[in-house]
Formats: sequence, C-alpha cells, structure tokens
Amino acid sequence: MSNTAEAKRKLRELEERIKGELKEAKEKAKREAEEAKETAKRAKEAEVRARKEAELVAKEKAKREAKETKETAKREAEEAKKAKEAEARAKKEAELVAREKAKREAEEAKETAKREAEEAKKAKEAETRAKKEAELAAREKAKREAEEAKETAKREAEEAKKAKEAETRAKKEAELAAREKAKREAEEAKETAKREAEEAKRAKEAEDQPNKEAQLAAKEKDKQEADETKERVSAELYEGMVELTILPPVDSKQMKNLEEALHQVQDLRVALISGSVDEGIRVTVLARKPTPLVNVLGEIPLVEQATKHGKEIQISLKTKP
Repeated sequence: MSNTAEAKRKLRELEERIKGELKEAKEKAKREAEEAKETAKRAKEAEVRARKEAELVAKEKAKREAKETKETAKREAEEAKKAKEAEARAKKEAELVAREKAKREAEEAKETAKREAEEAKKAKEAETRAKKEAELAAREKAKREAEEAKETAKREAEEAKKAKEAETRAKKEAELAAREKAKREAEEAKETAKREAEEAKRAKEAEDQPNKEAQLAAKEKDKQEADETKERVSAELYEGMVELTILPPVDSKQMKNLEEALHQVQDLRVALISGSVDEGIRVTVLARKPTPLVNVLGEIPLVEQATKHGKEIQISLKTKP
C-alpha cells in the first residue's frame, strides 16, 4: 500500500512539473510573438518618421532656396530663372529620394515582420511538439512507474507468502520436535525411575553388610551415578528447536565465529539469534535428527564449557588470551 501511494505521489509531482514546463513554453512563445509585433510596429514608425523628415528637409531646402533665389533675382533675372529650375529639380530629387528610402525601409520592415512571424510560427510549432513529447514522456514514465510498482507489490506479496509458509513450517517442526522431546523425556524418566527402584532394592539388601563395605559401596555408587549422570547429560539426544544461552562476556567477533561453527554442525540449522553481547545472547537452533548437542557443542574449539540447564543449554566461551 505504501509503495502504491509513493507511486501516486511521484506521478502527481511529474504531472505538476510537466504543467510548469508547458506553462513556461507558452509564456516564452507569447513573449516572442509580442516582441515580433513590437519590432514590426517600430519599423512602421521608422518609415513614417523617415517620410516626415524627408518632407521637412525638402520644405526647408525649398524655402531656403526660394529666399536665395528671390534675393538673387533682384540682381540677375537669368540667375533667378536657373535657381528656380534648380529648385524644381532639387525638390523632385528630394521627393524621389524620400520615396525610394521610404519604400526600401517599408520593404525591409515587411521582410523583418515576415521573418519574425515565421520565427513565431516555428516557436509555436516547437512549443506544440514539446508539449506532445512531454505528455508522451509523462504517460510513458507513469506507465513504467505503475508497472514497477505493480511488480514490487507482487514481489513483496510473494515474499510475504513465502515468509508465512516458512513460519508455518517452522511452527510445525517445533511442535513435532516438542512432542518427540516430551515423548523421549517421558521414556527417560520411566527408565530412570525403574533404575532407581532397582538401586533402592539393592541398597536395602546391602544394609545387612558391614558398615565399612556399605559406605564404600555407597561412595562407589555415588561416583558411578555421578559419572552416569554426567555421561547421560552429555550424551542426551536433542531434536527439534533447542535454546542455547551464550553467557557473557562475549564480543561480536566471538559470536560471529560461533555462528559459523554452528553452521558447520551436521543436521543443525540456526533459526534465530537474539539478545546482546553485554546481557547475553540466545540462539535458537533446529536439530533435524537426534543429536548429542552438549557433546557436539563442547567439542567446538571456541567453547569453554557446555552444560544442560533445564530445557536449555548454557555455553561459556573461552576468554581471549
């Protein structure tokens, strides 16, 4: 569910980013179109100014030449006539130059406006293409992220299913091991009770012997029973889930070496490790078939001593030299 929400959030962020990019592209195209329009307007204004300036120049020149011609006419009539003709030619030439200049500037302004209009058109087409490409990329990315999210959810569901199945198997194995262990302990208790009854019977029969022999026999018996108990505990078979308590002090390196050693024991699997190096560590192992765990653990070079303590086995590790 969290992966789906994350995918939706990423999709929303992508859509907002695309909208922002499209908005920027539109604003840029609009700005360029306005600039082209402003350029065409300036060109037209320049044409009008040029025409007015040409007319003003022509008028000023005609006025000046008329004044000079009037003054000259007083002296020489012929020069006045020539000046009048020159004035007429100058006026025509000035008008012609002004018209040519205005025409040329108008054509240039027209070409500039046409070129800017084409650039604006290209910018708009580029904006449209960019928008389509962005929308296509967004759809492709959203589709890809949705497929990835779907695959992730599917994979996590399969992993959860496998974990649940493993938990069920471990629980069944633990229950089976517990039943087997209870059955074995009941049989051992029955054998012990039978042996103790026979020993009590023999002890009662031995009460008639001299005290010295009885004491000696009792000592031998105690020693034998202690040895038998020690051997029985060491050789006791464990099957199923067994708790191992690693007594402090222990460091992480020792624990790592012990874990590797446990992995090397045949028909033994490490199921769970908990606790801390300061307060003691608990290791849950699974014996797949009856195994004399106390003996096996005691033979590991790293182990100082392995002893049975209730239903669990306590392990002391060798201290560093």
